[in-house]
Amino acid sequence: MSTVHQSDDLSVLQSPDIQLIVHAIPQHIAEGITISSPPERREQTALKFFFTVPSLSDAREIAAELGGEVFTEQWSGPGFRVCNACDPEGNIFQVREETR
Repeated sequence: MSTVHQSDDLSVLQSPDIQLIVHAIPQHIAEGITISSPPERREQTALKFFFTVPSLSDAREIAAELGGEVFTEQWSGPGFRVCNACDPEGNIFQVREETR
């Protein structure tokens, strides 16, 4: 994804498939948020993102380098393998590798 616009209040990220607007958390709310180390996994959220990656093993290495984690448990679906993952703040998402 590339950054299309950025300000103190938001970032607009874009790829050929999606545009994502990330709003800054208001200061009065941010003051009450604590990110533990390791982060507490937040699985009960309104959104869960799925990303197709060329390789689950490569995604696992890159995530670890950036402070996240791709979990070892895998599932298979029609034409793909999938793993849950966690970003450095504890947000859960999935990475999928095509198997065709």
